[in-house]
Amino acid sequence: MTKQVIEYAGIPVGITVPEGDRLKFIAVKYPVIELDGGTYRNIVELQLAIHDHLENATQDDQAMFSRAANTSAPSVARKAFNAA
Repeated sequence: MTKQVIEYAGIPVGITVPEGDRLKFIAVKYPVIELDGGTYRNIVELQLAIHDHLENATQDDQAMFSRAANTSAPSVARKAFNAA
């Protein structure tokens, strides 16, 4: 396992770092800060956690992502996982 950038709606929201046989999530955006430090079996489990968390987030927290999700600009080719 290697470090990986995690995106939601094209916006980097954190990174994962290996922790034993799990992935530890390090949040870099406030809307997902409550998930900071959580460990997950795999990227899919983290994706679901981010999605569920943001589904229940306030409109203020979701606003930054709605703008990014509705643009047609392609994301830069890099080692990133889009959780949206």
